[in-house]
Amino acid sequence: MNIATMKVHGDDEGLADIRDGLPTEPDSDWQKGDVKPDGRVRIDSGFYVALGADMNPDELLKQLRHYLAECKARGIHFERSDVAAELRISFTTERGEATPSLDFTLADLKLFVDMGINLSIIA
Repeated sequence: MNIATMKVHGDDEGLADIRDGLPTEPDSDWQKGDVKPDGRVRIDSGFYVALGADMNPDELLKQLRHYLAECKARGIHFERSDVAAELRISFTTERGEATPSLDFTLADLKLFVDMGINLSIIA
């Protein structure tokens, strides 16, 4: 399964502004001072939001583009001094199966830059 999620973290006030405008509710969140599973203490608050999931990478890209277009239409951007956003895309394949190809267009990459979104791809 190919999954796209976004991690957004930072100052509580900035997070509240962004969270209020999102097309969907976050899937999970944490508060500054919460203890991570590895025992470290979180230095800021944040949340994770699912953007899409599909076995077909092209369908995943469609879901991702749709979600981010909706965010942009709502005036949401993450290029702020009080928050940071990271788009996380993960691929899960069976042993011996080729890792799928995910082909971002220049427009996709420009949108990430314009919206202030970092990108992390995990295979």
